[in-house]
Amino acid sequence: MKGSVLGRRKRRSAESGLTPGLMIGLMLATASGYPVGALGVAAASPLLLTAIRLAVAASAMTALAFTAKATWPRGRVLAHCVVVGVLGHCVHFASLYAGLAAGVPASVSALIFGMQPVLTAVLATALLGERLGWLRLLGLVLGVAAVLVALWHKVASTGRLDVGSALTLLGLLGLSGSIVWQQRFCRGVDLRAASAVQLGAAVPPLVVLAVLERGAIHDAPQAALVIAWLVVVNSMLGTRLMLATVARIGAARTSVVSCLVPAMAAIMSWPMLGQRPTGGVLLGLALGVPACLLGSGVLRNRRGSDNDRRTHPHPAQSPCGGGGSQPIAGPQRAVDSPGRSDRRGLR
Repeated sequence: MKGSVLGRRKRRSAESGLTPGLMIGLMLATASGYPVGALGVAAASPLLLTAIRLAVAASAMTALAFTAKATWPRGRVLAHCVVVGVLGHCVHFASLYAGLAAGVPASVSALIFGMQPVLTAVLATALLGERLGWLRLLGLVLGVAAVLVALWHKVASTGRLDVGSALTLLGLLGLSGSIVWQQRFCRGVDLRAASAVQLGAAVPPLVVLAVLERGAIHDAPQAALVIAWLVVVNSMLGTRLMLATVARIGAARTSVVSCLVPAMAAIMSWPMLGQRPTGGVLLGLALGVPACLLGSGVLRNRRGSDNDRRTHPHPAQSPCGGGGSQPIAGPQRAVDSPGRSDRRGLR
């Protein structure tokens, strides 16, 4: 009896020691997608880059699903997975990379997508009948203020919202819409198979858009390195780190990482891209952290990690902002993690 208690204590100590490293690794993997994505659109047309990146990810995820003998969705659930894929991958990433190509700084893109928990909470209230609550309402107000402050210099100089910023906001809407759609219609799916379907569904419309764009690769070596980084580090490694972190501390607490991603992306963009954060961006980041925390429900969760590990309607933001994972909300079949938890499949 005593030995088993000591064993549990040792395991808990080891897990608590690993958690900070996991969270830092997750934050770096997630945040890197924004500056690396900006390097990608400098090397290739944005829609072509998106199509190639998601085609590679879809192939890898499909191979994994078949190897693991995953259970594939059928019927209406399959159709709903396709909708989630189009919204969460095609609309999301095409708009993100098109916005970066149009001149939106990586830090501003990260800040806008950092508001995903806030917008998701609002959409879930409007479409799923969830209760918003005054804390999330406050998060919405702070989130809108954060985005307005970050974009104010562009709006003030032109008198209107520029195309790049509008595209980035469209990508945020696609991402949040996919989470709500997944939560409403795709519960209980096998994450591996669902992710493969969602990724595969996004590729055909992206190929059409890339043809219409007359996309071209301007720097093949750089484009190849960017795609490799986004698929391997931003998607696969980032998702694995997220699953491990959620398994240890729960989805709600892992959401804290997503709230810090915009600031980390801004820091990384300075040396990598030479994009020095403006005063408006810094103020937007300062407003964005509490907005994200309030929107994700972290600040109202006081019941401990055991309850965090139960189904959470708005899981932590996955390595996606810049390019990795698509949210899969609601109870799912656990994959790659010791227990059940909400997560986002590979992008």
